[in-house]
Amino acid sequence: MLRRSSWLGPTLLALALVVTACGGGSGADDAGGVESVVGSDRDNSGDEVVEDEPSSDDEVEPADQADAEPVLSVVATVAPIADLVAQVGGDRVEVAPLVPAGGDAHTYEPRPQDVVVLSEADAYVGIGLQLNDGALRLAEENLPEDAPLILLGELALTDADLVFDHSHDDDGGHSHGDDGHSHDDGHSHDDDGGHSHGDDGHSHGDDDLGPNPHVWTSLRNAAALVAGIADALAELDPDGAEFYADNAVAYQDELEALDTLVRDAAVTIPAANRTLVTYHDAWTYFARDYDLDYATAVQPADFSEPSAAEVRAVIDLIRDLEVPVVFGSDVFPTPVLETIAEETGADYVANLSDDVLPGEPGSAEHTYLELMRRNAHAIVNGLGGDASELR
Repeated sequence: MLRRSSWLGPTLLALALVVTACGGGSGADDAGGVESVVGSDRDNSGDEVVEDEPSSDDEVEPADQADAEPVLSVVATVAPIADLVAQVGGDRVEVAPLVPAGGDAHTYEPRPQDVVVLSEADAYVGIGLQLNDGALRLAEENLPEDAPLILLGELALTDADLVFDHSHDDDGGHSHGDDGHSHDDGHSHDDDGGHSHGDDGHSHGDDDLGPNPHVWTSLRNAAALVAGIADALAELDPDGAEFYADNAVAYQDELEALDTLVRDAAVTIPAANRTLVTYHDAWTYFARDYDLDYATAVQPADFSEPSAAEVRAVIDLIRDLEVPVVFGSDVFPTPVLETIAEETGADYVANLSDDVLPGEPGSAEHTYLELMRRNAHAIVNGLGGDASELR
C-alpha cells in the first residue's frame, strides 16, 4: 500500500473514497473557462518526461500527451491542490483548478463556466474543513451523481496533522459552527466513507475552535494529501493504481527533500527572531513544522480591513515581542501592513502566497514545490536566517 511517508510517521492511512454526487469536466483557457492542467511531467510509464517549451495557453502537456488520452477529468479546489493531483495523476488525469490562475480561494465567486466544467468532471478534489464552502456547494450541486466528492483535509489527515485555531462563529470565509454544506441534494456524506460534516470527521480538542484549513502550507501535510490523492485516483481508475502509487512515492521524495532544506534553513533563524506575524492565518502549519512562534494574523477572518483597535493591538504585540518583520502578500494588498511596519520599526516583506502559484500556467515555476520554496526563502531570509540553500 502507498506509504504515508516515513518522515510523517509509521502509519499509512487507508483512505476510504466517499462516493457522492459528482461530474466530469475538461478545462478551458482563461478567456472562456477553468484553466486545465494535463497531468505532470510523468507519463504512463512512471518515468520523467522531458517537455518542450510550454505554449502560451494554460495547458501543461507532457511530451507524449499527443499519444496518451487522459483517463480521468478532475476538478480541484485551489491551485496547490490541483498541482498535487497533477503530480500524482500524470498524463492519465486532466486537472482543472476551480479557482482560476491568480485567483484567491478565500474570495472566490463561482462563474458560469465553472458549472459546465463541474458537470463534465469525474471527480472533485477539495480540502473541506470549511475552506471555500461556496466552491464545495457548487460542486455538490453540479457534479454528476456517480462521481466522488473527495475532501482531502478530512480524509487524508488526522487530528495530529491539524492546527485547531479557527473560531466557529466567524462571519468570514471559514464558518465552523455550520459547514454550509447542502445535505439534501443526493450527496451522502456520512456513508461508509466515514465522511461526516457535522464535525469534519475530526474530534476537536476545543469545542470553540475548528481546524485551520490551510493544510497545504505544511510540506509534511502535503505528503499525506498526496497519499490520499493516489488512493482516490486508484478507486476511480484501478488500471492506473500502480502508476498513481509510483508517482505519489516519487513526489513524496521531492517533498521530503524540500522539507529537509527548509528545516536546515529554519534552524539558522536567531532565537530572538522566531516570531511570525502575517497578513492572513495561513501560516500556522509552517510555523508549527519549523518551530516558529505564530503570533498573529493582521487580517480579520472576514477579509475586511482591521479596525483601529485591532491595528493598535497588533502594533503593541509586535513591539512587546520585538518582531523583526511583518509578512504581507500581493493577494491581500493593504496599506495597513505597511503602516504597522512603519509604526513598529519592523521590516515589511510583501511576497508570501498561500494559494496562488508563481509564474504563468504552463511554466516550470508554476508548481506547488516552487511556491513553498519561495515562501520558505522569504520567511527564513526575512527573519534573519540563512536562506541561501533555498534560492
